[in-house]
Amino acid sequence: MSALARMQRDLLASIAAEPAGADRGLEVYRRNLRVVRRDALAEAYPVVLRLVGAAFFDEAARRYCLAVPSRSADLRLYGADFAAFLAAYAPARPHGYLPDVARLEWAVHESRHAADGTAFDFAALGGVPPAALGAVRLQLHPAVRRVRSVHPILALWEANQPPNDGTPARERGPDQVIVRREGFEVVPVLAQGAEWSLLRAFDEGETLANAAASLQPGELEPALVRLGLLGVLGGFAAALA
Repeated sequence: MSALARMQRDLLASIAAEPAGADRGLEVYRRNLRVVRRDALAEAYPVVLRLVGAAFFDEAARRYCLAVPSRSADLRLYGADFAAFLAAYAPARPHGYLPDVARLEWAVHESRHAADGTAFDFAALGGVPPAALGAVRLQLHPAVRRVRSVHPILALWEANQPPNDGTPARERGPDQVIVRREGFEVVPVLAQGAEWSLLRAFDEGETLANAAASLQPGELEPALVRLGLLGVLGGFAAALA
């Protein structure tokens, strides 16, 4: 590491440090840094903010800022570890659902900023010889994320979208959530068992034959159709001849 890089690192560490024992001449920069990072977290986690209130959120954000340094100058990337932080944050323990709600919110955040994909070419897939279909690997749209929880996280997320009053339609999970975009809007939806199994398999690079192996007879086609209608599929790779 160069001398300049070390100087920059030490300066940033001083700015991010607690006031006690730190250079108080840097307090104005320290305060601005806390505000900027808190606002970045609030933008990525508005539901968490609404669920716990501003005072709780501000203190959690302050402690997160101290514990987790920023790894990028792009503030859209700040907060990726907030769910893990909340899972270990003692004041959040009475709210067991909170880390998973945060995981869903980060998935929504990533989906919103993900690259655009092309529409799935069903005609091209239909042109694959039947004998070769099993070896096809279906790929997910770049904006797709998946989040699973024992809590009703999608109901909590939906209840806290404007103009809703925060009352969830369901009080029980588990939830298997597909996060995907409709145009420019991120719209998470619940996945059924077969759809979730396929989604996970495709995300892990499994072939269509391997993905279908865990399904019951008659489940593959309707699950594929719904995933296609949801815009979850982004392409496919046929087996090499």
